[in-house]
Order: sequence, then structure tokens, then C-alpha cells
Amino acid sequence: MPVFESPELRVALGLGDQELEQRFLPALEALDDVAIVAQCLAADQLLELVSARQVDALVVAWSLHRLTDALLDELDRPDVTLVLLVADPTEERWRRRAGPVLTTDAEPDSVYRAILAGRPGVRSSTRPPAAPEPVDRKPVDRPDHQLGGIIAVAGGAGSPGRTTLSINLATALGAAAATVLVELDLCAPAAAAYLDADPSRNVCTLAHAVRDDPRRWGAALAEELQPLDSSATRALVLCGPPKREMRTSLGPALVERLLDELAQRFQWVILDIGPDLMGLEVAPATHRAGLARADRILLVSAADFVALWHTRTALDQLEHLLGLERRRVNLVLNRHDARFHHSRQEVEWHLGAPVASIIPFDHAGLQRAVAEQRPAVLDPRSRAGRAMLVLAEGIHDGKLRLQVPGSARARASWWRRLVRRQPARVITRPVLRVDRQRSGRMTGGRSKAW
Repeated sequence: MPVFESPELRVALGLGDQELEQRFLPALEALDDVAIVAQCLAADQLLELVSARQVDALVVAWSLHRLTDALLDELDRPDVTLVLLVADPTEERWRRRAGPVLTTDAEPDSVYRAILAGRPGVRSSTRPPAAPEPVDRKPVDRPDHQLGGIIAVAGGAGSPGRTTLSINLATALGAAAATVLVELDLCAPAAAAYLDADPSRNVCTLAHAVRDDPRRWGAALAEELQPLDSSATRALVLCGPPKREMRTSLGPALVERLLDELAQRFQWVILDIGPDLMGLEVAPATHRAGLARADRILLVSAADFVALWHTRTALDQLEHLLGLERRRVNLVLNRHDARFHHSRQEVEWHLGAPVASIIPFDHAGLQRAVAEQRPAVLDPRSRAGRAMLVLAEGIHDGKLRLQVPGSARARASWWRRLVRRQPARVITRPVLRVDRQRSGRMTGGRSKAW
């Protein structure tokens, strides 16, 4: 978190939302008497700046990570102007605050006037007494466990289905919460082809943008993130490098910072991790950094014997490189056919890791998804899509309702429309007439027929 000294009015932003940053940051930076000294991703970073007397004003959104009522009281000091952005400033809880409270839809000019009006000597530092009745707190203030985190989808050598599972998990979780899919597969990235996304907007161009200006993370993410699917309104995707030579711009340090930034903005972060884990090159080092930062690891494996052999090797590498116990890694058996493949209990016993989901062999459903460049969970006919949806519901701990696009319903009955367009034909079968003539007398107990 860089902090810069400036003779102008020193302002720190704690917006925690890329749309708010895009709206307020350029306008405030263009002012002559305002200097943006820091962009904080969490409320405790703001508290450090205030305690060190490095800021004159704060512009804080109520959605900022780790911002609670108690911490907000600590930030509201007589020598610092605190401009609070909330969804509804008319609520009773905000009327008791001494500093300016604006709506999140406020114009940058209104925020600037609120900063000037709240300078020491202009506003009163006397706070009204707190109301005796309790005030409802944000969910982050409550001790209940909040769902969310970083999920890494990895796998052994070959193509066990890492990208397919990552895309469908992000789509399903995006139906309930803000979700981002990050393609960290530096060996064979394919998310852009799966989703018909723009490959020029990727993690490498993001790395170049933030390396030139570390304060531009919000704007850089807004430029490089793309919608995962038109039906998944809350799911975004950050594609991998379209060329192998571009991946040299990445590294473990940048991956860790990227995941920290995304974790502040999204409830779920899904990582598509490549197969290479051993070595000091850029690709395996980046893959290991993503796995080390993840809260959960899903190890995808095809269900045949050879794929399970590769999965055992991948489990050994996770134990050796990251020190992970096998029971902390959940297996996902992909393309499973009960006629030929081992059962869940047999795989768990042989590999020593729990199986979180079994995705059935569904060649037709997955080929439809690839052809339509659309996640399989949006296809109600896909057995594999339904299994991945059930897995996402288990992760989310609740039912997920996806919006099946109308075009999918239309494509589901294309053959019916084709039949309706064809004129009715009456199919008649010719009658074969055979005239048998018998001539002569029976010779040798046989007769000739023509």
C-alpha cells in the first residue's frame, strides 16, 4: 500500500468496489488541491493512515472489507474528514453520524464539496449521544462463518478437465455471489476459446498495467475482466496469456497481490491451475503460488486407471511442495463410467483423499457446451452439468438457481422445428408380386419355380 507525501489536501480512498473507483478516482485526481495518497482495500489500512496522521480526509464506502461500526467510530476523528458512502443515507443509523454521509450514487463533485465542508474548523466535532437501542450490524460484524474464499482447481498430467470444472463452478457460484475466474494455467490456457472471450484482455496485460502504476489496480481490473457468460451476471473471467512468451511478465509475487486484490472485491475466486508444479520456471512457480494462496483445492482426475496414476503423482507433489495433507485436498472424478471405472470408495482408499464429486461421462453434453461456447451447467440436458451444479451447491451450502438462456431452449428442439418445416410425405411401400408358374411333372421330388 504506497503512501505519498503531498502539500495538497491528503485524501485516502477506501471504496472496495471497482465501479466506485472508476467513478471517483479520476475525478479526484484531476483536482489541483487534492492528492490521493492511498487506495486501501481494507478498513484496518485506513486506521493505520489515520493513526500515523498521514491523511486529512477519508472517502469510505460501507462495503469496504473489514469495516465495522466499531472501526468506523475509530476513523471518525476531529482532525480527519470522513465522507461515508452508503446505499441509503436516510436510515436512522446514519443520521447519528457527525460527518457527511452520501449515497454511493453521488457525483464526484458532491464528494469533493463534502471533503471541503468537513475540514477542521468548518464542521463540529461534537458527536450526538448514541441511541440506547441496538443497531443492526453488517454480516461481517457477526460471528457467523461467511462463505467464500479462493478455490484452486488443479489436476495431473493430461487433460482431466480442469478448465471445464473451473468455468462451470464459477458460473454456478456467480448465480448467488460475486465470482471471478482467474486462468492461471500458463501451459495451455483455453478459457478464451471455451467462452468466446477476448484473448487480448488477460492476466499478462494486467500485470504490465499495475507494474507501471501500482495504484491503478482497480482501473486495470476493470479493463481486463470480462463477463463469463451473458446469463451469469455476477461472474467475471480473467483469461490467461494467449502466447507463451507473454507469461514471463508474471511471477509468484504478482499472483499473490492479484489474489489479494480480487479477494477484497469478490466473494468467490476460482483459479484454473496448470499441471506443471515442479521446477523453477515461471509456469510452475506461478502455479505453486496460486495453490499456496488457495483456501481449498479441488484436484480433478479422469476416472480411468492411467489418469488416476497421474493424480497420485500430483498428490505426492502437493505433499512435497506445499506440505498439504491428502485429506485437505478434495478429488473430483471426471468422465466416470460405472461400467468400467472404480467406485468412490475404492478411489478414496487407494489415493487416501476424499472424493467431493463424481461427474458422469457425458460426451454429448460437453460437446454441446464446447460447440455453443457456453458452460454446461446452463444446459439442463447435460448430466455432467447437473453434477457440477450439485458440487457448486455443496460449496455454496445452498441451492443455486441459474438462468437458463432462452436460446438454449430453442437449440434444444431444433430437430422438432426442422420436422415442422418439412412437408408431410406419404411413404408407400411397393407390393412385390411374384407369379409362380409350375410346369412339368415332379422330378426327383423337386419342382422348379420362376
